[in-house]
Amino acid sequence: MLSRRTFLAATATALTAPAWLPGLVAPAAADANLPLTLQNNSGSDTVYAYISGSDSTGWPGFVAADGSFQQLPSPSSNLTPAPDYSIALGPSGTSTTVPLSEYVIGGRVWFSVGQKIQFFVNPGTVPGLVQPGFTTSDPNWQTNWTFCEFTYNSANLYANISYVDLVASPISMQSTGSAGNQSVSPLPNGALSSIASGLVAQHASDGAPWDTLVATDSSGTVLRVMAPTHSTVDFGDYWTSYLDQVWNRFAGTTLTVDTQSLGVFSGTVSGGVLSFAGLNDDGVAFTVPSAADIFSCNSGPLYNSGGDARGAVAARLAAALNRSTLLLAGGENQPSGVTPAQYYTDATTNHYARLVHQYASIGYAFPYDDVGPTGSAPVDGHLQDAAPTSWTVSLGS
Repeated sequence: MLSRRTFLAATATALTAPAWLPGLVAPAAADANLPLTLQNNSGSDTVYAYISGSDSTGWPGFVAADGSFQQLPSPSSNLTPAPDYSIALGPSGTSTTVPLSEYVIGGRVWFSVGQKIQFFVNPGTVPGLVQPGFTTSDPNWQTNWTFCEFTYNSANLYANISYVDLVASPISMQSTGSAGNQSVSPLPNGALSSIASGLVAQHASDGAPWDTLVATDSSGTVLRVMAPTHSTVDFGDYWTSYLDQVWNRFAGTTLTVDTQSLGVFSGTVSGGVLSFAGLNDDGVAFTVPSAADIFSCNSGPLYNSGGDARGAVAARLAAALNRSTLLLAGGENQPSGVTPAQYYTDATTNHYARLVHQYASIGYAFPYDDVGPTGSAPVDGHLQDAAPTSWTVSLGS
């Protein structure tokens, strides 16, 4: 899936671009002419790249090595192999430049090491691209693949790394243009295997299925670590004791949530429901969420209701639960009552996110990882330019 921020950037024009004051001239819009340099710093001499997404009409496809956008045909049956638009990179330490000549919306730059990725297409009025999945039955399960996300349209280039779905081989990015020189750092060497080892150790400690998030090849080498939303094993009652304590605390204490844009709301628990005075809950009460609700931040009482006040409150509750900050001193004031140093300090927490952030100071580890104390530094790991002149995506630390 796309991370929340890239999805928004893909569906709204320049969502985070500045609102230019009357009488001032905004920077020039991005032309559909952008050199994309793909660097192989992986240590392997067999690396393939793919550039997937949709064109300006919304039709899915791939960017070929010459920079042209190739629309996918609509096949007659499901899971029809997609045409091969892999871009073979040179040996480790070399670069390959693709001249993007068309806009790409909701895109991904993929890399695979050692072998190609198998993509498929499903039929439809608009065909559907089937990307690598997160189950052992997926034909790409034993393939070492990774990706970053981007949208390149007439308003801007917006690109980001994200760990919402998984951690895999590290990617970094750089760009030049009207916004100056920008860069996004990769995970350091050894981070992937350390995160995997940490999850295996956490399973040994608490019995929760953290170890099932680790995918290895036949030799035992870690290929990727998946987020809990992709676990093949239900986390069941993992959060039950913690949630009981939270609901008990706020039966007698007020929980104050600052939406940081749409007002401040105070809530208490009564009859098993956390109710906020003056907040329209859109007909979905804040009842006790499940493990799946907490990890996804988009189901049950934590469903994403959009840009309204309820959605902002739900985002802050989801962040507080994933970070386990609601029982801390100051946890009754979200999100500014606690500091990032206090995140993930409870034994019951999102240990995937905890371990990711031991190595990555930027990049979302769950969908609302941008929630933080007012004035805190952004953690989304993105670059954005209204008139980019170059963009580099590198595989490897």
